[in-house]
Amino acid sequence: MKMLMQVRPIVAALRSHKAAVTLLVLEIALTMAVLANLFFIVRGTMERAHTPTGIAESQIGVIQSIGVIGKNVKESTGANLAALQAVPGVQSAAFGAPPLWNAGRVPVFRIAARQHKTLAAYNSLGSQGLSQTLGLHIVAGHDFVDSHLPTIMQIFGAGKGHPTIPALVTRSLAHKLYGDADPLGKMFYTGSLNLRVIGVIDHLRGNITGRATDDDSFVVEGLVGSQDFGGGYMIRVKDSARLPQVLRAAAAALQKASPGHVQAKMFTFSDYRADYFSSALATSHMLVAIMLILLIVTALGVGGLASFWVQQRRRHIGMRRALGATRGNILRYFQIENLLIVTAGIVLGAIVAYVLNLALMQHFELPRLPPDYLVTGAVALWILGQLAVLGPAMRASHVSPVVATRAV
Repeated sequence: MKMLMQVRPIVAALRSHKAAVTLLVLEIALTMAVLANLFFIVRGTMERAHTPTGIAESQIGVIQSIGVIGKNVKESTGANLAALQAVPGVQSAAFGAPPLWNAGRVPVFRIAARQHKTLAAYNSLGSQGLSQTLGLHIVAGHDFVDSHLPTIMQIFGAGKGHPTIPALVTRSLAHKLYGDADPLGKMFYTGSLNLRVIGVIDHLRGNITGRATDDDSFVVEGLVGSQDFGGGYMIRVKDSARLPQVLRAAAAALQKASPGHVQAKMFTFSDYRADYFSSALATSHMLVAIMLILLIVTALGVGGLASFWVQQRRRHIGMRRALGATRGNILRYFQIENLLIVTAGIVLGAIVAYVLNLALMQHFELPRLPPDYLVTGAVALWILGQLAVLGPAMRASHVSPVVATRAV
């Protein structure tokens, strides 16, 4: 009741400054709406930039090679892999592409008739040794066995028939395909492949977008021999600290083994990952700067209006002091006044934030804004408002009754 008695005269005083109060409420509402969504976007980007792909990232290097076709070309992918495997420090080598590199999804079916697509999943296709080179963590079943693998040409459909191909699947994909049932030995299908699950891996994110489908992946290996392919050659080293040195030696060995190939580039996966997220992180830094500017502008608006009202109310403050109001009463008056204005802006801003989030969900596939971001934004604005009004409120509380009553 005492609090209500304090609020009523404050609300009555604010009604006499409707234009200024309305503008400040709108400013706070805009800050609230933009701040919550920008913080949500920035935090999501930071989380994605640090989300592991499920491979031995720090141990993997990639050499991109462009094959040259000609009747005198004698290179083969199998010989290239053998040359890479012989480089000191190389633990394993494979032909294929790591996650995030040309990531694309293929439709997956539960039945051989290939009707009613179940979902779309990322397909990691490569040579023998791919799973070992990626450093995948198998949690059920077993890894590929070379003697049970089809050739890479059979997988591509150039061979006779369409044999059943062994595959590793992630936990996520296995659950979506088979629920809680044991996935080992079960079949699934893509547009051209008949696949049997031989093992389940913990995680393998073909892409990192923040969506749960990023971890819907399967791995297929095929034997490479005398065929010659251009593409990505991956190595995995025993000591990640020596990866740059070993990668250079591997590139030299590959060039010697295949002088007809043109090496487009080589990179460590860690460097590739940093480059992959560099644009998104730069945008996040810009958004953080925008948030800071919004907060500063809002604080200046709150503090400036409070200073203006203190100057305008000096006579009124002095009269209250003369009637027995303490410095604490004057200080609380301006703090409560600020709290009411900021709260009105927060409520309006929360509504605008959800509307803005719905637009972002529709046009940019962002997830729904969690309520805790609104709570965080509200607390930040409440604290910011109280800090911004503290200086003017302290000056108001020190107004002398004698000086105030003489002011006209």
